[in-house]
Amino acid sequence: MFVLPSDHLVTRQDVFLDTLADAAALAEDGQNLVTLGIPPDSPETGYGYIKIKNGGFGDGAYEVERFVEKPDLETAREYLATGNYLWNSGMFVWKVSTILNRLEQYLPEIYKGLCRIKAAVGTPDEQQVLRKEFAEFRPESIDYGVMEKADQIQTLSGGFGWDDVGSWLAVERLKKPDGQGNVMAGNVIGIDTRNSIIQGEKRLIAMVGVENLIVVDTEDALLVCGKAHTGEIKRVLEELKVRKIQV
Repeated sequence: MFVLPSDHLVTRQDVFLDTLADAAALAEDGQNLVTLGIPPDSPETGYGYIKIKNGGFGDGAYEVERFVEKPDLETAREYLATGNYLWNSGMFVWKVSTILNRLEQYLPEIYKGLCRIKAAVGTPDEQQVLRKEFAEFRPESIDYGVMEKADQIQTLSGGFGWDDVGSWLAVERLKKPDGQGNVMAGNVIGIDTRNSIIQGEKRLIAMVGVENLIVVDTEDALLVCGKAHTGEIKRVLEELKVRKIQV
């Protein structure tokens, strides 16, 4: 069973497929839970990290010591310097029997619900049971619910040209900045503007004497954010939910 986010960029697809094959072989061996880690090349604060045992990265698999949450900049620099950390890509590989065993151990209510769904598959009650059980599952990420508690976790270091594309900072990694370090798209005028990402549509965006900003203009909303605070954009989304505002 492969768990792969749909919004990630992979530029070296042949290497990616080879890595998945290696991960599948590792998952077939006993009860291993396998995750793909990305060798960090910068002190990124927007990703979770995987600490491996017996540092130093190569082509083999590594035993995971622990998962750590998104760090502040100073901590991220420390992680990068030690050579014992990988970015957590959120990609997982395991046998179905393995993950069911761990769900039974760490998330027993979800496991029981899955068993009830399985029993209903192929019966007239399948859709009704599925809707009922799924709606009652407690929201819990696999990271928190299983991976941070389990043992026999292995990671493979993935050098397959990966990018999360989950942050506006990804734009300047994927598109070449201009001579002032800006990545601009849309109807934009930038005067004395540096190291900024500006994404517009029809409406004119004029930037004067600013730097290190992200500006995104859409038909129904305008985002202005300091580049050092992109990880906090989720707080805006949380506030929108509280206010019951849809954009």
